[in-house]
Amino acid sequence: MITFFQLLISGLSVGFIYGLIAVGFVLIFKSSQIFNFAQGEMVMFGAFLVWVFLNYDIPPVVAIILVLMIVGAAGYLLERFPLRPMIGQPIFATIMITMGIGVFLKGLALLLWSRHIGIQYPSVITEKTINILGVPLSNVTIGVFVFGLVMVIILGLFFNYSRTGLHMRAAAENHQLAQSMGIKVTRAIAQSWAIAAIVATIGGFLLGYMRGIDFGLIEIGLIAIAAALVGGLESFKGAVVGGLIIGVAQTFTGGYVGYGLKEVVPFLIMVLVLIFKPYGLFGLVKIERV
Repeated sequence: MITFFQLLISGLSVGFIYGLIAVGFVLIFKSSQIFNFAQGEMVMFGAFLVWVFLNYDIPPVVAIILVLMIVGAAGYLLERFPLRPMIGQPIFATIMITMGIGVFLKGLALLLWSRHIGIQYPSVITEKTINILGVPLSNVTIGVFVFGLVMVIILGLFFNYSRTGLHMRAAAENHQLAQSMGIKVTRAIAQSWAIAAIVATIGGFLLGYMRGIDFGLIEIGLIAIAAALVGGLESFKGAVVGGLIIGVAQTFTGGYVGYGLKEVVPFLIMVLVLIFKPYGLFGLVKIERV
């Protein structure tokens, strides 16, 4: 039972990270109907950028805030150029732009940090084991679990109660109706990209702190896409639930079955869910009348 609870907490911790990254993916899709195939590269690049800032002689909290401000501004600018000029163009062309962004970020990261593979973050907190109801757990795993939960709650409050969040949700639902109510849709889309970049960086930092930083973090973008599809591309709640399902399934598979199958599990779950619920667990079923 001790192993079971250790794997469960670890799986939920990783699942919250997947959910955060998937929320960014869903946010971009809902606001612009674009699949952001650069999400994994944003996770990886953000993780390396946090490592760079943490090596300066400044408090870790300040370093992380500075990085989040930088990547948020970069995400905002990405929507301004090269994505905004693609408005009205075929969706496939816009998707290719996101793939180009991903290739650019990967190439830039290789140029800057190819000698720093498998590096660890400077110690932000002293790692130790904590016994909770007789179950020994790493304080890092518990910290990631709590932080991920708090971030999900903050995002939920932001989208449901803040003026900016409500404008973004309105723009995501219907561009023309949102414009008729005085909402600047292009600004809302740019803000979606900024938030997607921020949550990708947070996810990259948390995963990098748990397992080290390398270019394999790019694969997390594919897992986040699987989580978004499992939960439903139209649902923020679904993205989080999909991330939790995949995170727990991965961890238990790795703990009880084998590491090789662990890498395949997210996509097996995605295929099984889409076979029986093509719009995902919380997705909206679209009905077209002829």
